[in-house]
Amino acid sequence: MKERLNTSIQSLSLILVAAGLAWVVWSNDTTMKDMLTYLIVVTLVIEASSLYLIGKIYPESHTTYKIGIIASLFILIGIKSMLPDLFIPLTIAVFAVNFMYNFYTNNKRRKGAFKRRSKDRLKSR
Repeated sequence: MKERLNTSIQSLSLILVAAGLAWVVWSNDTTMKDMLTYLIVVTLVIEASSLYLIGKIYPESHTTYKIGIIASLFILIGIKSMLPDLFIPLTIAVFAVNFMYNFYTNNKRRKGAFKRRSKDRLKSR
């Protein structure tokens, strides 16, 4: 059940990013930097809730990667004020890498190849 909810949350995240970018295209009062800032905050909430839901189910490498994505999203908020020229390309790159990894893990999970090792197996080594 948690894995299906996680897939739905990740799909919602992609829809929100597409809707936000469409809003920038058709709206004259919102800038790209402002919309990306809002999307970073929303994606932070979505990624943190996703990590909370499936942190015990998916492998440790997935948890480590997701923590890295959350940290990079926080760093992007700082980059907005320090290096404003690099903010938009870096943000789009982080979103792209995150969504590619989400679809990769969802596909791998459906095949049954993406599970956490049991604690008994880890103790024997």
